[in-house]
Amino acid sequence: MKKKFDFSAEMNEAEPIKSNPKNEYLEGENRLLALNIKELASLNDNVHEMSVNLVNSLKFLQEYRLTIAKDTQEQAEKFGQTVLAKFLQQIQDKCNETEQKIRKANRYISMPYTAFYILIIILVALSSFFVSIIVANTEILHSRLIWKAVAYCTLIPVIGIAMAIAVPKILDK
Repeated sequence: MKKKFDFSAEMNEAEPIKSNPKNEYLEGENRLLALNIKELASLNDNVHEMSVNLVNSLKFLQEYRLTIAKDTQEQAEKFGQTVLAKFLQQIQDKCNETEQKIRKANRYISMPYTAFYILIIILVALSSFFVSIIVANTEILHSRLIWKAVAYCTLIPVIGIAMAIAVPKILDK
């Protein structure tokens, strides 16, 4: 059998480690390292928990993204249909209004103002000629009165037509 060696005598003779600044610094560093290890373990747990939560959130969003897109699409379609209905109603109103204007325009004859005034002047000239013929028939047919009436009746429409053409041109300047 082997004999056990007793180290107790050597241990008693050994000098205790004296406290020196270097040993105290190392003990402080060891305490800080132990604290850092605990903090790193806690931080690692927090990061792992956040990672798991992020993965779960992404799965949740992927599942409900399609539902959100369908709701948004339905709302956009309803809004588009409303806008198109309003636009269609405005177009229909304008078409009805235009049709009424066309019906009214079909009842009238459009002609330039100059032609209208010339027709009025010719009408006045013809009526004055008619009056002068009636007056002339009461006198002798070859009298000076007939020729005066014809001259005046011819002069009135010529002056009137000249004025109807010249006045708008002068006013446009």
